[in-house]
Amino acid sequence: MEAFELLQKSGIIGYILLFLSIISLTIIIEKLIVLRLSKLVPKEDLKLLVDFLSEGNIGDAVELCKRRKSLLNSIVMESLRNIGTPSKENFLHAFEAVAKRKFLELERGLALLATIAAISPLLGLTGTVLGMIKIFGVLTAGSSAIGNPQQLSAGIAEALLTTVFGLFVAIPAVVMYNLFQKKLDKIAAEVETAGILIANNFKGLK
Repeated sequence: MEAFELLQKSGIIGYILLFLSIISLTIIIEKLIVLRLSKLVPKEDLKLLVDFLSEGNIGDAVELCKRRKSLLNSIVMESLRNIGTPSKENFLHAFEAVAKRKFLELERGLALLATIAAISPLLGLTGTVLGMIKIFGVLTAGSSAIGNPQQLSAGIAEALLTTVFGLFVAIPAVVMYNLFQKKLDKIAAEVETAGILIANNFKGLK
C-alpha cells in the first residue's frame, strides 16, 4: 500500500518509470536465461561434431544438430546446408554468415535495455522539474495557498521521488547491459573458435 502511495505521489513520470522498469526486468530475465555459454556452445556437442565431420559423417552431424538444440548446433546445421562445394573456405564463409544472423537474434532487446538505462535518469529529472514547478506555483499563489501543506508536499514528493525512481530503473539496466555485452563477447569468441576447429577437422576440406 505504501509503495502504491509513493507511486501516486510521483505523478505521471512515476508510472512511466514503472512501465520501463517492467520492460527492463523482462529483458534482463530473458537474457539471463538465454545467454548461458554452456547451453549455447556445449563442449560435448563440439567434440562430437569434430569427431563426426573428421570422419566424413555429415549425416550424423546433422542428426546431432537436430536432436540437441543449441546456438552452435543450429549454426553448424545451417552452414552444412549452405556450404556448396565442400571446402574449408566455403564452410567458414557459411559459418560466419549464419553466426552473424544468430547473434543479431541474441542481441535482440539489448538496444532497448540501453535506451531505458539512458532515458530513465532524464525522466527522473523531468519529474523533478515538474515537481519544482508545482512548488513555485504554490508559493506564488498567495499566502492562503502557503498555508496548505498538502499542495507543497505534493510538489516536493514528485520532485524527489521521480529522481529516485529514475535512478532505481537506470542503475540495474546499465549494470546488466554491460554484463550482457561481456557475455556476448565471450560467446562470440567461443563460437568463432568452434567454427575454425570444426573446419580444420572437416574431412575433404582443402
